[in-house]
Amino acid sequence: MYRKMWDKAMNGVHEQLLQKSTPNGLTYIADRLNGGRLDHKMDHLACFMGGSLALGAYTDPSGIDSSRAKRDLKTAKALTYTCYQMYARTQTGISPEFVQFRGGNDFKVPSSAPFYILRPEVVEAFYYLSVLTGDPIYREWGWEVFQSIEKYCKTEYGYGSLHDVNEPSMKPEDRMESFFLAETLKYLYLLFDPDSEIDILNKHVFNTEAHPFKIFNN
Repeated sequence: MYRKMWDKAMNGVHEQLLQKSTPNGLTYIADRLNGGRLDHKMDHLACFMGGSLALGAYTDPSGIDSSRAKRDLKTAKALTYTCYQMYARTQTGISPEFVQFRGGNDFKVPSSAPFYILRPEVVEAFYYLSVLTGDPIYREWGWEVFQSIEKYCKTEYGYGSLHDVNEPSMKPEDRMESFFLAETLKYLYLLFDPDSEIDILNKHVFNTEAHPFKIFNN
């Protein structure tokens, strides 16, 4: 039942929400507002979808070589690349809360949300795709993100949020969300852990706060 619900939902995402930017064709998930109009923005929060789509593809009952699984994995990689670009194209190498896909330069950082509060969703997607595909690019991207966090967010006693990701001279704010420890750093650690016993395909599932639970089979 739940697999059918998942597949139906992902069909809806592909048919109703998935968009391409101009001029470089970056894949993103737009918001659909009341009345059906699309809001061409993508939140940092939405970047978890890269990992979820990849996991869905590798656990597809029809197999990873099925057309549906291939579609979902292709989208997972494309979305995660866009999320990486949300980091790579700012002055600090850190993503804002969301970006707007308007005009002819792919996306821009909106004046209403240039901040970063140490969110985990992008490195979460890097972790899933690294484990599932074995592609080293996700570790490379993760290392870039980690270095930027170390450079711009680290304080004497912890890590702080950024008020504006395009203002590298600004000091981090006196605020550290709990999910930075529970999720962001955990996924970064696991991304580079060669001896991890976590098995996301067969033995473990992460809840929304990145706590791993063992899967019990009947």
